[in-house]
Amino acid sequence: MKFYKGSPMQKLLNETKEKAYLFLREFGFEEDELEPVIAKGLLDLENTINHLAVVLEKENPEDEELDGVLHGLKGLLFQLGNHDAANKAERFRYTDDLDEIRRWLASF
Repeated sequence: MKFYKGSPMQKLLNETKEKAYLFLREFGFEEDELEPVIAKGLLDLENTINHLAVVLEKENPEDEELDGVLHGLKGLLFQLGNHDAANKAERFRYTDDLDEIRRWLASF
């Protein structure tokens, strides 16, 4: 399960991009600073989502690797203002139900 632009995961990227503009403006970023910060954040987010998909393709992913990817995903989502998705990623760090995480990824 690998995600690329135009994939169902694009919904999460688009949602996060919209929230990032609002959040970062409120945080104090100037307009000319927004685009490069958001572009870099979305690229990192996309790479992290793809990494998570690769980890979840494994029959028995290592807990430490999965936790690290979910922690990174949570941080990126939070920094870009998508706090609802960040909280969900954080919650997934404490579940043993890998299918629940897979369903969440597929839902976008």
